[in-house]
Amino acid sequence: MKDQPILLVAPKPRVLMICAHEPTVDPRIRWEAEFAAQQFDVTVLGFKEKGSSAPDNEDAGYYKIVRLERCDVSPIYYLWRLKDVLPRPLVTSLLIFGPLVYPFLVLGELVVRILVALGRQAKAVLGFAGKRLTTVALPFSLFKAWWQGRARGEGRERYHYIMCLLRMQFGPAAAIFRKYIDGLNDKPDIIHCNDLDTLLPGVLAKKRYGCRLVFDAHEFFPVADSLCGWLDTKFFSLVERLLIHHVNAVVTVNPLLADAMRSAYSLSRVYSVPNVEIWIDNRAPPVANSRMATLADGRLKFLFQGRFTPARGIEEIIRAWSLVDGSKAALFLRGPDNIWRRAAMELAGELRLLDQSVYFLDAVSEDMLVSAAAEADVGIVPYLPLSINERLSCPNKLSQYMHAGLMIICNDLPYVKSVVAAADAGLSYTSKDISTLASAVELVAKDQKLLRRCQQNALRFARDDFNWQVHGKTFLDLYAGNEPAEPTRRRAELRSPRLA
Repeated sequence: MKDQPILLVAPKPRVLMICAHEPTVDPRIRWEAEFAAQQFDVTVLGFKEKGSSAPDNEDAGYYKIVRLERCDVSPIYYLWRLKDVLPRPLVTSLLIFGPLVYPFLVLGELVVRILVALGRQAKAVLGFAGKRLTTVALPFSLFKAWWQGRARGEGRERYHYIMCLLRMQFGPAAAIFRKYIDGLNDKPDIIHCNDLDTLLPGVLAKKRYGCRLVFDAHEFFPVADSLCGWLDTKFFSLVERLLIHHVNAVVTVNPLLADAMRSAYSLSRVYSVPNVEIWIDNRAPPVANSRMATLADGRLKFLFQGRFTPARGIEEIIRAWSLVDGSKAALFLRGPDNIWRRAAMELAGELRLLDQSVYFLDAVSEDMLVSAAAEADVGIVPYLPLSINERLSCPNKLSQYMHAGLMIICNDLPYVKSVVAAADAGLSYTSKDISTLASAVELVAKDQKLLRRCQQNALRFARDDFNWQVHGKTFLDLYAGNEPAEPTRRRAELRSPRLA
């Protein structure tokens, strides 16, 4: 009997996804890893939360999770490692001319301090001479105010903000992840960097091992902080500009933000993959006789679900609820406890709405967000359009509401409004005039046909279009070095029979 031939199966290409936090806190990373594991050997690398009992190495079913201990790293380390991605002539020039320029920088600061001191003295001496003479001191006073605002006030605070991020976030990612990658026996074929704080170790690994590098920008990082100033915005813009031109593909969360990043960094292409849930045909139904249903007692249930942080528009929707007929509509706010949640509860109490028409619910686990949302009738997306990240956001809750079959009411956010309009799934308002939200709530309360139609449209749109099966394939194509197919082609392939 002849020996049977042995069938050799080529190993799957290895994908290493890195994030500078606990890997399970961001559902987008789970969607990416779970979907990519169909064709790739996926490992998600992140940091272990302090005091967490999560294992260092975990089998998540379709992919692996590796958690490393985080420790603070000097900001100087990160800045020093940046030189490894600079052109060699520029590095040489900095090493040669840096020591020569440094004395002039010190001298310049000394001159500035002298001018400020002179301005202070001039104002004191000339103050008695009347308004006409005091105008002589005005330039010094203005310069002093500018200098104090930049260097001693805002500038100092933003400098500390930069140093804190480099020490606790960027530096540890660069040092600890780089060491981990260098110690691997089987180097990754593709590195997927989630957000700017992980991009430097990805670029260094690409330069050393030839890995394909995909950068997934969940937000426009230089203005991610709601208190961002000139100093940190410019600094992180320079860092991102330096690193982003070393990647093979850049992805962000919607076409509008993709255009903004492409323009800001002179990129030829930025791809768009929205934050959308994986479609599940037989998702668990909402809990019967839930606390939300009990508290609502027959009223329409409006839901905000997510984290309580500044610029989320939560204060505005609570104030708007004072204009709503509380006998017809109840507002539920669900999310983890923090100082902003407690402040929102205090506001609801001051307006005499707390536990009358405004209720606060305990947070649920990430895998229960869609099922928990399905207890409501309408989902609210209230983000304030203050910065580019909020204005052009693609909140996870938008997809979660739609997958739960909720009608949507959203603030004046261009991308969110475009999705709601495409789905014909809801209404919008403007946070500049909270009465517009109250009017939208009143309209929904009066028109049950509108509510049911929007709910059905939301669920249909989630299944046919707004899901990871349609949009997530972009990453699979980019990992393989292929040009991603347009989502319209994928919809035709994945579309299931329409809802009755």
